[in-house]
Amino acid sequence: MAVTIKQIAELAGVSRGTVDRALNHRAGVKKEVAERILQIAKELNYRPNAVAKALANTNKPCLIGVLMNSDGNEFFDEVLAGIRKAKKEIESFGVSISLRMMKGFDVSKQLGLIEQLKEEGIAALAITPIDDPVIIDALNSLSREGIAVTTLNADVEGVEKIAFVGCDYQKSGQIAGGLMGLFTGGTAKVGVITGSAKMLGHNLRIQGFSEIAGRDFPEMEIIEVVENNDDNIQSYYCTAKLLKEHQEINALYVAAAGVRGAVEAAEVDGRKITILTHDETPYVMGKLKDGVIQATIGQQPFSQGYLTIRTLFDYLMYQKKPKQVQHYTQNEIKIKYSL
Repeated sequence: MAVTIKQIAELAGVSRGTVDRALNHRAGVKKEVAERILQIAKELNYRPNAVAKALANTNKPCLIGVLMNSDGNEFFDEVLAGIRKAKKEIESFGVSISLRMMKGFDVSKQLGLIEQLKEEGIAALAITPIDDPVIIDALNSLSREGIAVTTLNADVEGVEKIAFVGCDYQKSGQIAGGLMGLFTGGTAKVGVITGSAKMLGHNLRIQGFSEIAGRDFPEMEIIEVVENNDDNIQSYYCTAKLLKEHQEINALYVAAAGVRGAVEAAEVDGRKITILTHDETPYVMGKLKDGVIQATIGQQPFSQGYLTIRTLFDYLMYQKKPKQVQHYTQNEIKIKYSL
């Protein structure tokens, strides 16, 4: 069994802090006490934990900021679960997490939260960024100041970052386009409900969907795209309006959150509609099981949260960067019969 600092402290009759200072040759320990501690460590064949040693030798504050536009979006419950698991693994090394959550896609609000975290002295930031020049500039400013940036679940172009951890949004949109064509015989008249044009991932999904529709299902048509700001109430009203104004719509593609609102509007409308969604929230999986939703595409949210924190931890401790900036989690197709 590995010898611990606590055991050395007990044998030397000093505190763990004193042992730590002596082992790392820092000031504040009397010469004879330091010599006694080092002798005990030698006799016990003490080997310092590599991560603890790295932490002791770094001059950077070890606070990781996390900022997500997740408030009211149950998809992020699993992302948070992954973050919490990683937090438990790293907190014994003196690394802590400061979490901020916001609702919607207000650029000024996100900018203000970035500034708050910066003032707290973060060494790194994990963020679901809004795709806006103001946010991109703010993130690049952090990078220039030596604060490591990782984009989580959502990405933006033009940011100097350690990594992006999330799904391949364009590919997930292509999968949705293919599924819609297969489910409807390639003749769907599709209403698209997205979160916001301010989110690159949402736009990439629609782009991927459109590519497959145009290439493989030329009779499949996107009638209109509406935004719900990842909010179920807004989603209900914009979907109801969409269906009322376009009686030809026989399929819905929900490319972001707000699935509950869109599905409820479709159920009230009453017509037979093919519905495709993303993610595996409890509501989505229940409607999938009931046959209301025909398919959904998951993206491993737990892994996204967990891997983001572990990636930043490795960078802070070892200056270790991932081999590839883009770390894509898997797109996973779920249908009623795969449950």
